[in-house]
Amino acid sequence: MPDKNFLQKPFSAAATVASVLVCGTVFAAQSAAAQSIDVEGRIGLASQYVGKGLGKSDGDPAPFAEIGASLNGFYVSAFASDVFTPRGADLEVILAAGWAGEVQGFDVDAQVMRREIVGEVSGYDSVHTEYQVDVSRDLGAGWAGRLRVNYSSDGYGPSAEAWWVEGQATVRLTSSDKLSFALAERTVENGSDYTAWNVGVKHRFSSNISGDLRWYDTDAHELGDRYDGRLVAALTYSF
Repeated sequence: MPDKNFLQKPFSAAATVASVLVCGTVFAAQSAAAQSIDVEGRIGLASQYVGKGLGKSDGDPAPFAEIGASLNGFYVSAFASDVFTPRGADLEVILAAGWAGEVQGFDVDAQVMRREIVGEVSGYDSVHTEYQVDVSRDLGAGWAGRLRVNYSSDGYGPSAEAWWVEGQATVRLTSSDKLSFALAERTVENGSDYTAWNVGVKHRFSSNISGDLRWYDTDAHELGDRYDGRLVAALTYSF
């Protein structure tokens, strides 16, 4: 059941999210002024936080923020969002570094990520590293495809080696709307394997504001509420 104090929990986490965003913006802006680094960011609110197809905020609204800086295809970024775990954690922070560019007609994005669930009980394995590669291509007639491979040698909590392999297809419906569908397979040593999928529409209200309405589901409802289907709405302001 969602936390009865869900209005307090997300906005408490929002203070931390905002702090990450502000600090990152100041640092990135100073670097940009000195080295002509491109700086981008986004801040928003989702009806709940979903990661790798699973609910991560106990069904509660989740504020999120991200700031990034790039130069000649290389980039660094910091992301934060409200989460919930039975052990008291309420925030996830992801620091990433990578390279994005074109290789033989394909768009490639390769990155390494440090994920931490902040607020876990002492001694719980709440920090792990992930390696991720996205390969995408414009297929013409408004269609695009993407393959994502994500790997971790030592996952969150008791899980060990873990893989996430996802294929996504996107079609442009109008100049402001995109429909996308993704299908993924999750395999985890010392964890639960499952298949996940999502389908939804992203609408651009303006050059800075966009919304996303998406259905997420898995084939493993018997594993608990986190694996159930869920409709998620998100509103994002980008700058």
